[in-house]
Amino acid sequence: MVWMVEVLFLLMGKQLKWGIAGVGMIAHDFLTAMASLPAEQHKVVAIAGKDLDRVHRLATLHNVSTAYEGYDSIASDPNVDIVFVSVLNLQHFEIAKLMLENGKHVLCEKPMGMTYKQTKSLVDLARERKLFLLEGMWSRFFPAYDALDKHIASGGLGDIYQINIQFGVEINDIERNLMKDLGGGAVLDLGIYMLQLLQFVYKEPPTDIMCTGHLSKTGVDESVSCALKYKDGRTATIAAHTRSAMPNKAEITGTKGTILLDYFWCPTVLHISAANSTEWSLPKGKYKFHFHNSAGLSYEIQECWNCINQGLLESPKMSLDESVILSKLSDTMRAQLGVLDSAF
Repeated sequence: MVWMVEVLFLLMGKQLKWGIAGVGMIAHDFLTAMASLPAEQHKVVAIAGKDLDRVHRLATLHNVSTAYEGYDSIASDPNVDIVFVSVLNLQHFEIAKLMLENGKHVLCEKPMGMTYKQTKSLVDLARERKLFLLEGMWSRFFPAYDALDKHIASGGLGDIYQINIQFGVEINDIERNLMKDLGGGAVLDLGIYMLQLLQFVYKEPPTDIMCTGHLSKTGVDESVSCALKYKDGRTATIAAHTRSAMPNKAEITGTKGTILLDYFWCPTVLHISAANSTEWSLPKGKYKFHFHNSAGLSYEIQECWNCINQGLLESPKMSLDESVILSKLSDTMRAQLGVLDSAF
């Protein structure tokens, strides 16, 4: 009987014991999404944040037993296998670095670093310590992305020559977009989602990029519009705005047709043609989600379990090299807008 239990454990894989660093809205959505996954695979054992009252409220709501003030204790907690870093953009590097230095696997909200240098430093550290690290580009783990990749690989679009993406959300009045030091802005909040889709489809960075846009009075990028040039006659245009809603769609055009992705950063429908579309249902949450399609965070959570139980230190769907490429592109865009003095 004992051997049967051991075989079952090997088949099911090891339960991941999660720590949560940060108590914002995305942390709530993350915990709500995780609750839809098998308890044998995922368990949240601790939550940490700067405001202990907020930590206790979130821990109580989601039935998490341990609440920490600050991040040192969760980093040194021997019961924690992996930490979800969901603090402000500006703190991602510092907290992710702390967790890696203490032997924790890390899933870090995007952007993993504020700059190329920070991102590359985290990647190098994770590889040196032989720890799993994933930038939380949750888009990559939606079933619609798998279906899109298969359709493109099968030649369903022919040769792809143009991608158009617009992403506009009225978020210029939230704190991180009012103060430059907090690390918000159109590029890091919105633009990185567009860049990852371009990278997903074209499989390589652009050879040239030209951007323009507007900065707020405090130096935060409120909008950005870019033209990107790729090898072999391929191009792309992207636009993001924090002061106005936009269609929030991606159009991928090839010699055999165009695919439309609504809510391209978290799609549940893939429109291959007027007569051919596929829709996926998201898991239901016990509590209300703050953000659109946040139930889909369960896909990236499960990806962490899949990779770690297969002995992988990074996800083949969102490699660390891609995170480095995206950070370089983000630096370039922000430098052209005047947010940064120079790119990497």
